[in-house]
Amino acid sequence: VQAGAGHIAFLGLDDVQHADLIEPFGGSIPLNKALTDDVLLAFEMNGAPLPPEHGYPLRALVPGYIGARSVKWLAQITVQAEPTTNYYQTKAYRLYPPHIQHTTDQTLGVMLGEVPLNSVIFTPRVGATITAGRVTLRGMALGGGGTAITRVEVSLDGGASWQNAELDAEDRAWAWRFWSLEASLAVGTHTLIVRAFDANGGSQPEHLTDVWNFKGYANNAWHTITVEAR
Repeated sequence: VQAGAGHIAFLGLDDVQHADLIEPFGGSIPLNKALTDDVLLAFEMNGAPLPPEHGYPLRALVPGYIGARSVKWLAQITVQAEPTTNYYQTKAYRLYPPHIQHTTDQTLGVMLGEVPLNSVIFTPRVGATITAGRVTLRGMALGGGGTAITRVEVSLDGGASWQNAELDAEDRAWAWRFWSLEASLAVGTHTLIVRAFDANGGSQPEHLTDVWNFKGYANNAWHTITVEAR
């Protein structure tokens, strides 16, 4: 790596058409991220050759970043001074501020990179009808930047009160941390909410309006679902 290098660009073998242009899918990550021990060039999965749907024969694996940076079917890796100019990083996957409703001016947005702190409810499903009484809520939390999840809180009453969920014992950087909560739900409609906290004291934004963007990217507001207990 020579002086002036700042980014690693990946280019895949798949040609993708958008408008009148055909271009291979690509993306880049900062050099300091690429040189960490966590970023891999993967050719095997579970002790077997990487399946085609996962990027055979070779793919980048960039934990903590949006999936678009883990480019599949790798054809080329370039060390370069600036981020890639590939369409799917410079134009397609960009985060715009809430006041912009639609635009073709990519300079108004920023390139997506690390995924933010987030948590979701797996069970029960949104809109589910469940049996009233004891119910087990389950879900996952993910720390941004590989930061550990320290607490997950669940509300059974639309945010009026909160309970600490039980976390799985194992906490690994870049991995989901599963949580569960034994709860009692009376007959009726219930609004269930989950929010997570990380080791840096970070927490999720409360409202979707805080993170709204017209492409819908990086939504990490409190996950809220409604269920019916009968």
